[in-house]
Amino acid sequence: MQNRNPSPDEVLAALKRDATHRTQQSLDIIQTLCSEQHQRGSRDFSVATIGRLSSERGGPATQTIRNKHGEHYRTLLAAWAAFADGLTRKPPARGESNTADDVLAMIEDASVRAIVGVIMAENRKLKGENTLLKSKADIIVDRRRLPEPTMPAIAISTLLPMEKDALRQAISDEFLQLQGWRIDAKTGRVSSARDKRPIFAAGFATAIKKVLDSDGNR
Repeated sequence: MQNRNPSPDEVLAALKRDATHRTQQSLDIIQTLCSEQHQRGSRDFSVATIGRLSSERGGPATQTIRNKHGEHYRTLLAAWAAFADGLTRKPPARGESNTADDVLAMIEDASVRAIVGVIMAENRKLKGENTLLKSKADIIVDRRRLPEPTMPAIAISTLLPMEKDALRQAISDEFLQLQGWRIDAKTGRVSSARDKRPIFAAGFATAIKKVLDSDGNR
């Protein structure tokens, strides 16, 4: 049976018809990237992947494609996915580390991305240690009070004002609402407000708050 879906070229032409010059250029970048994906045999036309590749070429980044005004970019991705029997999002059954990598890819500033990566690595380490402790049958609990853990120097002393603002924005109500996420006030876990799918493990939001609070108003 003949495929009745419009081709990506037809969709691109329709989207560019009433678009601004800048948007037309961005659509051309998305079109080129999707064509390259198809030529190499990839079925991945997800926002995360195309957004990362687009950002590297000066096109719209992942967050720009995801937001309310990126519908035309998502329409073009959907056209390519239909044309190439591909996917517009990553498969749902995947490990936490892959989900974290996708979210890290949304952070354009390399310094802030590194800081958030450190926090996420610490969370994974603590989660692994907790799992190990649970597997032990006999545990001797040391009730002596331990000193408060300190964050790595990179997370406190070397933060630029713009980096502090970026971290603060990452857990702001406005950003969370835009992404459709919520923070568990007790655990600091970030999850989807719609289906409660975990985005960041417990302690993520509280870790960022500790970094910002420990730095004071400097």
